[in-house]
Amino acid sequence: MATLLRKSLSYNQCRRLHKIAVGHTVPLTFNQYEHQQKFREVQAEIVGSLMSSPKFKDQLEDVEAWMTKLLDYALAGGKRGRGLAVPFAYRMMEDPEHFTEDNHHKARVMGWVLEMLHSYLFTVDDIMDASKTRRGQKCWYLREDVGMGALNDSGLIFTSAFEILEQNFGDDPLYGDLVRICNGAMMHTCIGQHLDFASNYRKEKNNLDTFTVERFDAIALQKTAVYSFKFPMNLAMTLIKGKNQNLHQIEEVHTICWDMGKLLQLQNDYKDIYFDEIRTGKAGTDIQEGKLTWIAATALLRCSEAQRQIFAENYGIDNPENVQRIRKLFADLDIENVYKKHEKSVYEDLVRRIRALPTKGQTRFYSEVLEACCKQLY
Repeated sequence: MATLLRKSLSYNQCRRLHKIAVGHTVPLTFNQYEHQQKFREVQAEIVGSLMSSPKFKDQLEDVEAWMTKLLDYALAGGKRGRGLAVPFAYRMMEDPEHFTEDNHHKARVMGWVLEMLHSYLFTVDDIMDASKTRRGQKCWYLREDVGMGALNDSGLIFTSAFEILEQNFGDDPLYGDLVRICNGAMMHTCIGQHLDFASNYRKEKNNLDTFTVERFDAIALQKTAVYSFKFPMNLAMTLIKGKNQNLHQIEEVHTICWDMGKLLQLQNDYKDIYFDEIRTGKAGTDIQEGKLTWIAATALLRCSEAQRQIFAENYGIDNPENVQRIRKLFADLDIENVYKKHEKSVYEDLVRRIRALPTKGQTRFYSEVLEACCKQLY
């Protein structure tokens, strides 16, 4: 009977029941206005301190003007989910006896360091992917006064993030740990970006044999899971007192972060194909670029020999007719419904495992972040 009941529940019903189950114990929700507002207020503080530092204040006037313009672009828009996760994790995980507003503020600063590193990544990623739009506006490198200067600008964003880290934590015993966490997360992410880019399909490369779900999983772990989930958690853990400080070393928490990253990458792949630019703020390009996505790898598993030939002849070509043939192939293979069933399975498994975590703080944090992920707040 229980199994029948679970099968009869829709995906959205399962999500609502999950939210009710954990919501009554959560004093602050991930997407609550107060949480987001306080985070936004810290943005002006950290940008102001950056621009008033000797490294920028003593430069020629056009340097300051350019940096202001660059940071306005880099930090504007977006859901800021990764950055918001840092103060939220501290609030949820810290023992109330040890919670301090000073540490909560530090967590927000860490969140903005993460957001700046995220801005660095998407500035480079847009160039690599030849993207046209980002967050509803023209990509930075496509602006007439920018061009390939965007590569140097991405370096300015990256080094500015570490400058903010030094300004706020340089004299703090945590500084060494924070640098190691940031460097480690960025290395994993860049390796994932390399694997993602190197795995692109081209007819002349004839590399369809590498288009596997297993390789997709490896990319999702490096490119998405570490950066989007373990990174903010590890930053927050530096502020938490006592035994919870080594929480990020617990195997089950590691695997939950990994599977949440996989879910997020699944959603990104799905949105690229099935959402339009108005909904995402970014035009989908995965088919044109020949990306190794879960959608593509799963389609190949379901293809007949003739359909595989259609895929090989049309995938990875930036031409509307070729793109349309791939879209029709996905429709013929019923990939959208296959995806929705798989996403539901991944989500429900995460709900079960999050409920089984040993502390309320862990369950609260991961439950809220999972809901934020499913609502595409990231």
